[in-house]
Amino acid sequence: MRTENNIYHNFKSYNQFRSNSVNDSKKSQSLPIKPLLGATIGVAGAIAVTKKLPKKADSTLHEIRDMLLMAGGANVGGVLGGSIGADKKQQAKKWKEAGFQVMNIAIPMLMVSGALEICKHTKALNKNLPKIIGSIAGMIGGAMIATGITNATREKDAPYRKYTIKDSVSNFDDIVATIKIGFKDILKYIPVDKILPFIYIYTGTRAGQKE
Repeated sequence: MRTENNIYHNFKSYNQFRSNSVNDSKKSQSLPIKPLLGATIGVAGAIAVTKKLPKKADSTLHEIRDMLLMAGGANVGGVLGGSIGADKKQQAKKWKEAGFQVMNIAIPMLMVSGALEICKHTKALNKNLPKIIGSIAGMIGGAMIATGITNATREKDAPYRKYTIKDSVSNFDDIVATIKIGFKDILKYIPVDKILPFIYIYTGTRAGQKE
C-alpha cells in the first residue's frame, strides 16, 4: 500500500507539474493585448500630432523630433495599457523598462545623426564609408550608454541590464535615420521609414509586458 501510494503520489505530482508547465507556457505565449493596444494608440496619436507640427524639407531635427514623439507615445501607451490590473511594483518596473526603451532609441539616434552631420560638413568625410563607420559607431556607442545609464540608476537588489537581440530591434530606427540623413536615394526603392511605427509599437509593447 505504501508503494502504491508513493507511485500514485509521484504520478499525480508529475501530472500537476506538466499541467503547470503547459499553463505557464501558454501564458508566456499569449498575445499581450492590453500593452499592444496601448502602444498602437500611442503611436497613432503621435503620428497625428507630428502631421500638425511645422516641418522643413530635409530637416534632420524635425525627423528626429517626429521619431522621438512616436517612440515616446508608443512606450507611454504600452505602459498605460499594460498597467491595467497591475500592482504599483509591477507598474514601476514597466515605467523603468519604457525609460530604457526610449533611451535605447534616442541616444543612438542622436549619436548617429551627429556623426552624419559631421561627415556632411567635412569634405574629407563626406563619403559613404566614413558615414557607415560613423553610423555603426553611433548605434553601438549609444546602446552601450543607454544600458550603462540603466545599470547605474538601478535599485541595489535589481539585476544588471544585459543588452539583448530584442533590444537591438529598437535600434532599427537608427538605420532609418542613417538612410534619411546620409543615403536618401535608398528611400526611393525601399520605404523603410514606413516600418518605424511597428518598431515603436514593439518597444512599447515590451515595456507594457514587463513584470
